[in-house]
Amino acid sequence: MTGKVIVSASDAITAKLVEEAEFDGIWISGFEASARLGLADNGSITMTEMLNIARPIIEAVKLPVWVDVDTGYGNFQRTVREFERIGAEGICVQDDIPHKKNNSLWGGKSELMGVSEFAKKIKVKRNRIKIVARTESIIRGYGKREANKRLNAYLQDGGADILLPHVRNIDDILSISNYEDRIYAIVPTKFPACTNEGLFNHGYKMVIWANQTERVKIKATRECLKSLKDFDSAEFIEKNLSATLEDMRGLTPED
Repeated sequence: MTGKVIVSASDAITAKLVEEAEFDGIWISGFEASARLGLADNGSITMTEMLNIARPIIEAVKLPVWVDVDTGYGNFQRTVREFERIGAEGICVQDDIPHKKNNSLWGGKSELMGVSEFAKKIKVKRNRIKIVARTESIIRGYGKREANKRLNAYLQDGGADILLPHVRNIDDILSISNYEDRIYAIVPTKFPACTNEGLFNHGYKMVIWANQTERVKIKATRECLKSLKDFDSAEFIEKNLSATLEDMRGLTPED
């Protein structure tokens, strides 16, 4: 596996734009998906809701689609089976205690599942879907040694395909023990100046830009709405902010 750049998409049109830009895959973020439903990112979203978001995205593109399933929606064996059924390339599950209390990018210290308990949880029957095992140990304040212990167990005992140490400090990116026989992923949300190439050079095999597309939409929509109010028409939007109707039509099926 060479280095892959995976970009978030919370709907089919965004996914088609990621594909058009020739990235390597789609990431369906639990944070983005929850926000679009008006929910907090604290385990409120259900598996059924996430399946309903993921299905049209998977059907719209040829790129592999990876889905963030938070702590796995209870019965993890069933979660694997359902996302495998709709054609997801892989799912990412984290070692917070179900249900997680908050998004770890700004949440404080909270309890994690036991190492062996989580390794047993992710060792499930599957055909082709891949498991991304994500540890919150650094971001939740348990330290780098604990993170490396957990990642090793999730690989050796849990059979994870990809390991994801979640961090929000740039120094922690470089602290994980990298080995050539391990596939590491990273979500560099808090350090946007890091380059994909630089992360690949450090040993990460998958870089996930997990929420940039949705945040761009928020800013652009605010600007659109402000101009509609300021100019009392959509003329400025059409000339300066908007894709054409033909462009939008081209991103939808012909029938």
